Amino acid sequence: MIRTEDIHSLTDFRNHSAAHLDRLAENGGVEVLTVNGQARAVVMAPATFDYMQKKIAWIEHLEKLDEGYADALAGRGKPVKQAFEDIRERIKTELKL
Repeated sequence: MIRTEDIHSLTDFRNHSAAHLDRLAENGGVEVLTVNGQARAVVMAPATFDYMQKKIAWIEHLEKLDEGYADALAGRGKPVKQAFEDIRERIKTELKL
């Protein structure tokens, strides 16, 4: 959640970048940088970025699981034994065994 104290002008960030970066490192926060009152950029601590990336990866995995479950319910797909047999045949063909 962005708080009003996390919104700063780009000019202020340029003039006091060390203080901004120290604050981000200390609180792991996020700052919105504005130009003429309009949001133009977001700056965040590396740890915050890493945390967000991990959350995004989890969400993407959950979406794939949902898609697979929906496919299974709709009858799309094949039994596991058949899938493995198809993979074995494809490997044999590709390796010319």
